[in-house]
Order: sequence, then C-alpha cells, then structure tokens
Amino acid sequence: MKLSQFNVVHEHNGSLLIMNARTGGILSLNPEYAQKFKRIQEGDVRDADDLVAELIRGGILVNEERDELGEIRLQSRAARFANTALSLTIAPTMACNFCCPYCYEKGQAYTTMGEEVLTQLSKFVKDYYPGIASLSVGWYGGEPLLGMKMIERITSDLKDVVGPTCEYSASIVTNGYLLTPDVARRLAACGVTSAQVTIDGSKSDHDSRRILHDGSPTYERILKNVKECADIIDISIRSNVDKTNIEAAQELLDYLELNGLMNKVHFYLAPVDDINQVCANDSHCFTVKEFSYEETEFYKRAIARGFKVQPFGGTNFGICCAVGINSYVVDPVGDLYKCWDDIGMKERRVGTIFEPPMLSKNMINWMAYEPDDPECQECFAFPMCMGGCPNHALNGEGKRCVSFRYDAEQKMLLSQMMNTAKRGAGQNEADA
Repeated sequence: MKLSQFNVVHEHNGSLLIMNARTGGILSLNPEYAQKFKRIQEGDVRDADDLVAELIRGGILVNEERDELGEIRLQSRAARFANTALSLTIAPTMACNFCCPYCYEKGQAYTTMGEEVLTQLSKFVKDYYPGIASLSVGWYGGEPLLGMKMIERITSDLKDVVGPTCEYSASIVTNGYLLTPDVARRLAACGVTSAQVTIDGSKSDHDSRRILHDGSPTYERILKNVKECADIIDISIRSNVDKTNIEAAQELLDYLELNGLMNKVHFYLAPVDDINQVCANDSHCFTVKEFSYEETEFYKRAIARGFKVQPFGGTNFGICCAVGINSYVVDPVGDLYKCWDDIGMKERRVGTIFEPPMLSKNMINWMAYEPDDPECQECFAFPMCMGGCPNHALNGEGKRCVSFRYDAEQKMLLSQMMNTAKRGAGQNEADA
C-alpha cells in the first residue's frame, strides 16, 4: 500500500485532518490515531487495521501498483466522450435589464430567439441525439427571464422529443430582478430546480454595480424576490467581490439572517474576473491567491453565524463540461459554442443547430484538449480542477488554479466546521 499523491494533511495540537482531493473524503484523527497514521507513513501497519480500512475507504491509502493519475485521465476521457447524455446551456435572449460595469457581455448585440431558431432547437436534439438517457439544460443570457415564455415553449418541445424515459433536469442563472413567486412556480413547472442569483455585497455596493439601464437600484427588489421564492426553488446566492467590496459583503449576510434566509439559501463568493479586461490593469481585483485567503476568512465568519456556504468555492471535483463532446451553449441565433464566456464571438463558435454536429476546427481544438501540464499533474489539487479552465488554456491565457490550491488546510477546516454545524443543527431538531 502507499499514500495517495492527492492527500492534504493538516496537523494541530497532535491531531490530524486528512483530505483526499480525488475522493473528497476528509478524515479527522485524534492524537492516538494520528500517531498510528505517522507509523503507516513509514510503512508500519501493526495494530492499525481499523485505521487502514478507513484510509482505504477515503482513498487516502491506495494499492502500491495503482496509477492514480492514469485512472483520473481515463475516467475524464470516458466522461467527456460518453454518448448517452446531452448538456445544453441555452440563451433565449442576450437582452438584459441590467447595466453592470464588469459584465463580459458588454458590446453583445441584444438578439432574441426567433421562430426559426425556436423550432429548430428541438429538431436538432431529435435528429442528432435520439435515445439519450439524460438531458441537462441550463438557462442563461443576457437575462433569461426576459424570455420566460420561450423557456416554457423550449422546455415543452424538448421534453416532447426526448420522451418520458429521458432524465430531464434544468437550472437557471438569473439576476433575480424578475424572479417573482409566480415566475418561480412557472420555472419549477419547467423542471428548473435551482437558480443562481447574483447579489454584490452591501446595498450601497450592489446598487452602484448592478443597476437598471436608467440607473435605478435593484438590491431591495432582488432580495425581496429571494425571500419570497426560497421555498419554491433552490436558490444559490453568488456575490462578486473585489478589493473594494469584500468587507461590505458581510452586510448581505446581515440582511439574509434578519430575513430568515440563513438556512434557506446557499451562498458563495466569486472574484470579479477579467473576461472583458475589467481587471487587466486594475489593482482592485484579486489574484487567485489573494482571493483564496479572503474567501476563507469570509466563510469562517459566515459558518460561525450558521450560514450554508460552499467551502471549496467553485471547485468542480472534475473536468469542465465544456470539453464534453455532447455539451453545447446555444445562442439566440442558433450558433453553438463550448463555453458561455465565448457566446457571441462568432470566431469561436463550433457549429450551428441548423447543421449536423461536425468536427469544425474549433470543435477539434476543444475535443483534443488534454490537461497535460506537468506542474498541474503533480499538484495535489489536480483532481479538483483538472488543470484549470480549458478555455483559458486553449486561448493562451495560462493556467487558472482553484483557490483551494493556496490554502487547502484552511479550506479543510472550513469543511469540518460545516459538518460540525450540520450535526449540531440535526441534534437541535432531534431535541425539539
């Protein structure tokens, strides 16, 4: 037996916390078992059968001849080229009711799906993906709720062509301004089970960034919608942060707690990105390493207050769906892309719903992508990010490491805090 190359170990006061980045398993060892683990590291497994069994179960200890990296690469390829599932991110419109300064969609034409595209979309699925076992749909934009009637029509058409034996799932990314209880119920009827809503920190920060085209504020209305819809649809709140608003983001937690949403919504931070060069020469934006520290400190305070957060942030525990052969982003004119960051950039499209799926030059580049950077493959976090963003790599923008890489031990402690909080909540419910 040998220790996995993807282990992270944190020691404190003689105790150990061990995580395997491949399985996601976390094991907490008291001082007695910590000493046993150290002996196992040296090859001594005497009187440690129970610990060895747990280490194997968590993927922390593996067979000597096991090629973990090879297995990961093989599993990744199998998932990427599986032909039983189809994933569509659909933008029914690129129109948006907001005018956010950091939005990557600036400069995009405000196109909306016409009758020809609406009709062809389900036909594309019927003609070229018959008999699929599952269909996953993500609604995107623009602001997709501006096209609610299109969402309902497309959903009905897609369900008709894939049939009742196909597993159908859907989610939506929305700014939340139009997410009323009535709309949430209509989404639920369309099979949408989760919504990501962006709220940027405090009221003053949010209303200086996420505004209507006439400059009107949006904070109060969005949070009112979240409060009224949290029991209808599962809501995750994303807060975009940079160095100017990270501290003020705590005020959002105050509001959520005051309005009884602490245990009803999920919450996570995301750094303002440089997709549209907002951060290219801007000292206000975080590096990944800087963000990792701020993220951890923020989540510590949030967990201590009882919030449900995602300690590992945007970590995927696997490769990006964009490199899957049956994964597409569909724009309002029917063009197909592999990544939603590329939507509207004609030079990056891989095809169109008006033609059979084909191996265009761009499609070949995406499907030939391999996370083969030697530095990445030697990193303990490799199974969690699979070499970072494929789009960055393909377009010569370098690696994009997950924040977990820079403070893995602290992120492990956050996860332990979350588990402790969950057990405490469960015990309180039992006592009640």
